Amino acid sequence: FGLWLEHGSMIQNKCDDTDSPKDKDSRTTDIYCLKNIFVMWTALFRRNLVQSPGINEDNNAFGEEATKVLVALTRAGLDPHFYSANNTCGESLQAVIQKLTSSLVRSTAIQIHKQSDKSHVEQWMNQAAGRVVDACSDLSEGDENAADSDDVNGHLPLAMAVTKMGTCELDEDFSVEVALMKLNFAEQALHRCLKQIPDWEVKVKERTDFLCKDWKNDASEIPARALLKHVIHAMVTAEVGFQWIDEELDSFLNLGNHPHFLAASLIAGECALGGSCIFWCTQTGSQSEEPVFGTEEKDSVHECMSNLEDLCDGLKKKCRAVMAFPHLRRTKEYLTRLSKMLGGTKGKSSKDKRQRRREQGSLDSYFSRPSMSDPFQDSQDS
Repeated sequence: FGLWLEHGSMIQNKCDDTDSPKDKDSRTTDIYCLKNIFVMWTALFRRNLVQSPGINEDNNAFGEEATKVLVALTRAGLDPHFYSANNTCGESLQAVIQKLTSSLVRSTAIQIHKQSDKSHVEQWMNQAAGRVVDACSDLSEGDENAADSDDVNGHLPLAMAVTKMGTCELDEDFSVEVALMKLNFAEQALHRCLKQIPDWEVKVKERTDFLCKDWKNDASEIPARALLKHVIHAMVTAEVGFQWIDEELDSFLNLGNHPHFLAASLIAGECALGGSCIFWCTQTGSQSEEPVFGTEEKDSVHECMSNLEDLCDGLKKKCRAVMAFPHLRRTKEYLTRLSKMLGGTKGKSSKDKRQRRREQGSLDSYFSRPSMSDPFQDSQDS
């Protein structure tokens, strides 16, 4: 199944139609065995029973062995043969790999934090994300008659790797470490996918500093608010990416660039959704009665979400005659779903703004106003 650790092309291991039923049964048995092995490794990682080697200060490597395994699992998840196992009983092989990847990231982050400090955890995540991006980039197009057979530059495998890594859903398995790793991976993948953008880092930094300028000075001292910096950075990265896609949309709508358009939209959407998930989970998961984020922080998230929602709506409207082009149809459908999800987070991020808007047109606020002798005294026509 291609659990390799180094760079190289995908291992082709197509099933032969002339195989006997016995051979096919043994191949299915191997799938069950592989799933069981992955489940056991997942349980060990969740209990931190797999010890990661210590930090190598000589070559500045953090969690080197864990990084190799992470690269191998991500590349293996791109192998089409894994999808042939989805019809077996129980969880699909992809779901098992996703849980194994999440438990690996979480266990490694916890161990590195115990050995050193939080900065080394962030450094490991950046390095590991870069290695995974390198391993999933510049791959060949899909097989003939496959959905990605026209992806000559290999953008879609990178987008698929981003969407499949870990999970950012708000459930009992949510982990901040996994969400941050996915944010790092998505941001670096978007840089690789849209490497034509000039002065990317400068644009993201200027926009992030502008959104955070009204925050309280002690905001970084609170762990939950320190996470918000990562959230804003990811959302701004997605915003810059979508803006550039909108500016260069004519080139993306050319037939040869449809896979690139779909991949860039998927990766930018993962940046936005990952940041949204961390924000909402941090805000609702606090045990304190005091609000986690102040009005300034919520307004920053609200502004990011508003801009992203508008960009998605604008791009969606410009995608016309999509039925004849599968990649454009998939992109438009994804932008529609993404816009709705971002709109929901936008509403949750700043209830004060929504409350003020509701009060402006409510009957209670109208009758609670002080009476005026001349109700038209402030109008321009009086």
